[in-house]
Amino acid sequence: LSIVKYREIYARLNIQFDVYSGESQVGEGMTKALQLLEQCNLLEDSEGAKIINMEKYNLGTAVVQKRDGTTLYLTRDIGAAAERFEKYKFDKMIYVVASQQDLHLKQLFKTLELLKFEWANRLEHVNFGMVLGMSTRKGTVVFLEDILNEAKETMHEVMRKNPAKYAEIDEPERVADEIGLSAVKIQDNSARRIKNYEFNMDRMCTFEGDTGPYIQYAHARLASIERRSGLEVNHQADLSLLTEPQAVDVIRTVSQYPDLIKNLLNGYEPCNVVTYAFKLSHDISACFENLWVRGADPAVADARLLMYWSARVTLGNAMRMLGLRPLERM
Repeated sequence: LSIVKYREIYARLNIQFDVYSGESQVGEGMTKALQLLEQCNLLEDSEGAKIINMEKYNLGTAVVQKRDGTTLYLTRDIGAAAERFEKYKFDKMIYVVASQQDLHLKQLFKTLELLKFEWANRLEHVNFGMVLGMSTRKGTVVFLEDILNEAKETMHEVMRKNPAKYAEIDEPERVADEIGLSAVKIQDNSARRIKNYEFNMDRMCTFEGDTGPYIQYAHARLASIERRSGLEVNHQADLSLLTEPQAVDVIRTVSQYPDLIKNLLNGYEPCNVVTYAFKLSHDISACFENLWVRGADPAVADARLLMYWSARVTLGNAMRMLGLRPLERM
């Protein structure tokens, strides 16, 4: 039942996995794990429990089996890792687990190394900090779904304050949900992943400052410029006509996107994509007031439209990298 619910929430968050499974589905791997630990003489008895002494690696003592025979997480994780390698023959397996489990993952990786699994050096732990002060205006929140629902309601209230724009939006509830999801995701990924951060519903659900709704607004504004221009994007337009500092900033930032993607592989830091999306959104916003497409000289209009189109495509790619669904209207 829990996996069914996880799938529903993941789908809402625009997250897809090829396989969904829980620890209860780790089968005979646990039994094999205990047998291997015995065969490699890694287990010691401690008041009826079975432990692995890792003091010489500065990793303390890991309990593998309690005195009543109950296996613990380490045993299950050893079995799961072995089963996954048998099934997938992975080049790398990444554990995305909170920093509270740093010691546990170090003990797991060391145990797999001591068991002489040739793939033990292909494992990596990508950790993250904790969310502090997890509450909304309605009180303490336990479930992620409650947070997503409140973010949706908050953004829907904001949208309804402009009846004219609201009337132009197809499926306003879906759009409100997307903006709310963007608010939550951007706040969650704005700082380096190892850092704890204070949850703040009011701060994240605003169009002012560096927020998810602000990024969505920048993308929707770019889409609006294309719709209202009455022109087709000319990919041969002369960008040398864009001499204004604001236009140069946009073009420079767009050109930096490929390097951003390459560097992401070094540290798994979503905050770098968020920072980039904010920078591009700010650069775009600086152009809106003066660098018009409609009414400009035809050659200049073509160049500006190509610039705005490039910015929209690039911003949309960055947003999708963060699991956001870019909106065309809002």
